[in-house]
Amino acid sequence: MVDRTCASSRMSAPTNLLSVCLAHASSVFSSVMARLRRAADACLPDQGFAGVVVRRVAVFLVAGALTLAGLGWMARPASSAPGPQEVVTRTVRPGDNVWSYAASITPQGEDVTKNVDRIMQINNMSSPNLRVGDRILIPSDE
Repeated sequence: MVDRTCASSRMSAPTNLLSVCLAHASSVFSSVMARLRRAADACLPDQGFAGVVVRRVAVFLVAGALTLAGLGWMARPASSAPGPQEVVTRTVRPGDNVWSYAASITPQGEDVTKNVDRIMQINNMSSPNLRVGDRILIPSDE
């Protein structure tokens, strides 16, 4: 049985991804700051209070420039699908697998793994394993 319907592409991200990224950025920032402080101490002579102020301003400016450069490097456009797409609903039969469904919609000479990933994403699957009787959504490019 084949049903045509629309499905929105939904991507789920690990809930702790932001905290992991922030922890990594914090450790990198601390390491860079320590190195900048050592470099400033080596390059700028100790002139009392004025020397301390000059060194701290130099370290602050370099750290700010590195931070802005890092933020610009990490920024990238979102990679989600543009919107709803037409899909076909299939009931899994014995011997069916995600690869066979992906191969059936992949044009000759193109990479089947891209459609395997696409099918798994549309169906919110963490594993490509299917059970007989399950209903699965297959993209329809018609």
